Amino acid sequence: MSGSDALQSFTGKWQTQWPELSLLQGFLPAAIRPSAAAWGALLCELQDCAFAIEQEAVRTPKSLWWADELQRMTARQARHPLTVALQETDAAFFRIADPILAISAKVPLRAGNTEALKQQLLPLTTALAETEAALFGGGNGQDSAVITAQLLLMRLPGGLQAFDRGLVPMHLLARHQAMETSTQALSDDWLAELLALLPQQTAGNAYREAQRRFIRRRLLALRSGKQPSLTPGYAWDAWRAVRGFR
Repeated sequence: MSGSDALQSFTGKWQTQWPELSLLQGFLPAAIRPSAAAWGALLCELQDCAFAIEQEAVRTPKSLWWADELQRMTARQARHPLTVALQETDAAFFRIADPILAISAKVPLRAGNTEALKQQLLPLTTALAETEAALFGGGNGQDSAVITAQLLLMRLPGGLQAFDRGLVPMHLLARHQAMETSTQALSDDWLAELLALLPQQTAGNAYREAQRRFIRRRLLALRSGKQPSLTPGYAWDAWRAVRGFR
């Protein structure tokens, strides 16, 4: 498989999971489209590695490999198609390595409430936000919070039956266990907290602002009992996000 084919296999996987981000490519300036595709796919790979693998014997070595790969990017010695595609930029990818390892060592994460969970994720989301700002410009205090919401949203498909209970904080699990309510009621409360966690203010660059809008649209769809689908509203979100930074 050629380098371009290998890269396409990973970006294609990401675009299957998040088709709205594939749609965004058509609105972004041509100069940043390759980086946007590779960065989105890399974020999905890192999230899957650090959060979604239950077996520590598998998660730990995989996390160590990715941490080494992120550090190798500084010397332009990356091996993975996604990191090879991004290593020529000036972003300090090595800063993501330690937070990824720290999170991986704690999985499954347990937090008393949503704010405590946000604080556990803060070193990682800050490093991701800083790297993203180096790739796409801008950056502000909202970006880390948007990335937090995105990482938590990415655990929802696993549901409450997943080994980490979908990262739902203990205060919600305890409340609904005590009240003997339905799984749907617990899910609705968690979706409401994720919506409250998502900043209302504009993010720091067009790429992250599009994610903020996309995440909100996904969460609202899930809260209304619908599975997210690629509606015209996502195109509107993408256009407004990019237009706001021209």
